[in-house]
Amino acid sequence: MTPLDLPASALLAIAAVAWADGFLRKSEAQALLRVARAAELSPEDYARVQAALDTAPALDALDLEPLTGQARALAYAIATWLAKLDGVTNTEELANLKRLQEKLGLPKAKLDAAASATFDVMVLPGGGTVDGFDLGALAARLTEKLPSLSPRPKSP
Repeated sequence: MTPLDLPASALLAIAAVAWADGFLRKSEAQALLRVARAAELSPEDYARVQAALDTAPALDALDLEPLTGQARALAYAIATWLAKLDGVTNTEELANLKRLQEKLGLPKAKLDAAASATFDVMVLPGGGTVDGFDLGALAARLTEKLPSLSPRPKSP
């Protein structure tokens, strides 16, 4: 699998959304660690994400400014997946998703496309499970749906 282009700050923002209802479900924790492994974080950053399994990170304290447009869309798409993973997206999770939208600063149409990409992958066979959700397919769908956010090849 191709590594995901997500820094620890994006994963901590995703964790903040998952913690919105006051606790982190086992499936949410497993999914977050799966994404962290796919992002190939440094040992220090991976430890920061692991710590977010025990204590909710403060979304407002995270610096998401350095994130690329693609990383912003991917973070939102994965946060949407985690919010839906248990089959119920409650009002607290919706509120934190809204706060994440504001913090990411992407236009609504791009956020809607990111959420749509998540749905596209969730409806694939096994896509509604922690192990069956295809992170590579999500990244590919985001590239298809949001080509303006994808990195441009460097000219020679």
